Parts: sequence; C-alpha cells; structure tokens
Amino acid sequence: MKPLIKLENEPDVFIVNNVNEFLNPLCIYIPLNATKVKEGQYFYKDTYLDNNLISISGYATLSNPKLFNGKWQKSIKIDNDFKENLSEKKIKPKVKTKEDLIVALEASHLEKIKDKINITQIDNLVISCFDEEIYEMNEFMCLAENYKELLKVIDDLKKILSLDKVTLAIKNTNVKGIKKVKSIKGVYPDLQIMLLPDRYLMSYPNNLCSYLNIPNAHTLILTTNEVYQIMEILKGKKISEIYLTISGNALKKSLIFKTKVGVSLIEIIKNYLKITSSSYEVYLNGYLKGVKMPSIDDVIITEDTKSIVIKKELEEEVSECINCGACMKICPVNINVKKCFFEGYQSKKCLGCGLCNYICPANLKLKEMVRGDNSAQDEN
Repeated sequence: MKPLIKLENEPDVFIVNNVNEFLNPLCIYIPLNATKVKEGQYFYKDTYLDNNLISISGYATLSNPKLFNGKWQKSIKIDNDFKENLSEKKIKPKVKTKEDLIVALEASHLEKIKDKINITQIDNLVISCFDEEIYEMNEFMCLAENYKELLKVIDDLKKILSLDKVTLAIKNTNVKGIKKVKSIKGVYPDLQIMLLPDRYLMSYPNNLCSYLNIPNAHTLILTTNEVYQIMEILKGKKISEIYLTISGNALKKSLIFKTKVGVSLIEIIKNYLKITSSSYEVYLNGYLKGVKMPSIDDVIITEDTKSIVIKKELEEEVSECINCGACMKICPVNINVKKCFFEGYQSKKCLGCGLCNYICPANLKLKEMVRGDNSAQDEN
C-alpha cells in the first residue's frame, strides 16, 4: 500500500466547529418516479414515496426537475405545514440478533448498511470517524455531539454481532471527540480506541484495516453516521435528518448542518450563509471526489449528500501534459494515468479520489478522463 498523504486545507477555508440545526424548512422536494401524485395531495412525515422518505408533513404541488444526487429528475414540492403529522405511532423494533437487525434496517430502507452487515462472517467491528473528503466534518461532529448514545449503541452492536471487542478509529486531530470518548471509556472496557493520522483516503476499508493491522476480510466497518442511523431506528425513528458540511473559499464562513432530507441547498444558503464571490463553482460531495453542479438553485439535499463545496472560479491555465509522471506516483491503485489520458480509455480500478487532478501541474482533468464524469458518485 502506498503511504497516504495529508492534504492541506486552503488558508481561507475554516469550518466552524459546531452544528447548526435547520430542521424547519419551508418546503422539501422529492424525486418523482413511478408513483402518480395528485396536486394538493397530503403527505405525512416519515412516509415513503418511491422509497424516498418524506421528512416533513404537508401538501404537494408538482415542481420543475431538480438535481438529486447530481442528476436531473422530475420532482414534487411539499410545503411544510410545521405540524410533523405522523400516519402511525413510532414502534421500537426488538433487536437481539444479527437477523433482527437486518430486518429492522430493511424496514427502514437502510439498504447500504443492511448489505454491509448481511455477510456470512464478522470477526471484527470497526467504527470509523474519518470523513471521505478534505472539506467534510460530518463524522467528526456526529461523534462529538452524540458520543454517549453512540458508545452505548456500539456496545449493543458488539453483543448483537457476538463479538469480543470493537475498535473505534478516530483522527488524531479530533481533539474534541477524543476527550469526550475518553471521558466515559471506562464504562465500555471492550472498546478499543485507535488514534490514526489525518490522511486522505483513510476512510477506505483497505487503508483503514492496513493502519489498524487487521484483515479486511470478515471486518465490518461502519461510519459514525451509520451507527447514528442504527441508533435512530432502534428508537423507532426514521432517518429524516442528516449531517452536512457546506464549505469553500467563496463563502464568508463554512458550516456544519443537521438538516432535513429533501431540503433545497439554496434555502439553507439564504438562511445561514453568504456567498462572497460573483463567480463561483458548486461541487456535490467534495471538491476532489465530487461532481460539479450545473446550478446552485436546483440542488436538493438527499440522504447521500455529505458535503457541498462552493469555491471561487479560477481561470487555471491548462497546458499540455509534460510527462512528469506525478499522477502515476500519487495514484493509490497504481493506474497508468498517462496511458489512460493519451489512449482515451477508462480504468475500472479508479477510485475517483481526484488525487491525479490535485497533483497535475498542467491542470488537466485527469480523473474525469480516467474514470468518467460521474465516477465520484460511485461507492468505495
């Protein structure tokens, strides 16, 4: 494995180290797929439309297409009646075994977490507090804000999965989270805390297991936010709220939010943020791994949205490849980036991490050539 590198934040990007709650939006947007919706139809909070959770209650109107996970889709707008009306009472699932947990996750439409847990054998459980992108602090703040409840759920998961211990992997620069976890560590003697260096791509399973010196096979890795989601469904709740980082040098300040799924990005900006540049770019889920958005007005926050980067648009001078080989030296999976670039083919090995773009002195968009424009939306 190549040594992981530390990426430095831009000096004019500072993320404020607290969480702003935006839980009462004027409206939300839901992608409209197969199900027909009538104008003025009423929707209850925590119900589903085509497997999409409705995070508020209110009446629906048809809307123009919006950007969901970077793709244009037909949509409906639900105007918030601020009543949080539910169609049924909350029911706490009884979860004592791995099978019970899988059923509860499936009922709550948490397919990604269910697929992670639904493997034949689990020998190690690792909770990762590492965010995927340089300008994200969701895992960091989720741990700092909910550490008491999260550690209790982690201990419950250890028992449910019949494991002897659990490893909590924390960035060694996460001073706030480390102090809070260690303050109650004695309550959970089977919890092993591992402080790892702040390195890009540490969140990837292969890298994390390598630094922890454990085999990747039969190791279940859950993020702090995934544990938070499990905690919520064990309470009988639906996952209608997510942590979101909005940052960039085109903003007066960068903030972390706890917000509803389905909220329009522009509504959050109007309430909390100020764009300081007249010319800027918007990236969904990070500047390195993410995808550039064609419109800031139409971006909708989904359960898969982790970050928005709003950065000043720079006129970078693009030159011809100088054959320096820096892109191949930095590539974590040893792709022959130059060959992909000159011969025009894409590599299935590509992680979409963006390090080739980051290092290229000619400012070539290598990631988009090696893996394709939408590669950043793929799973690790």
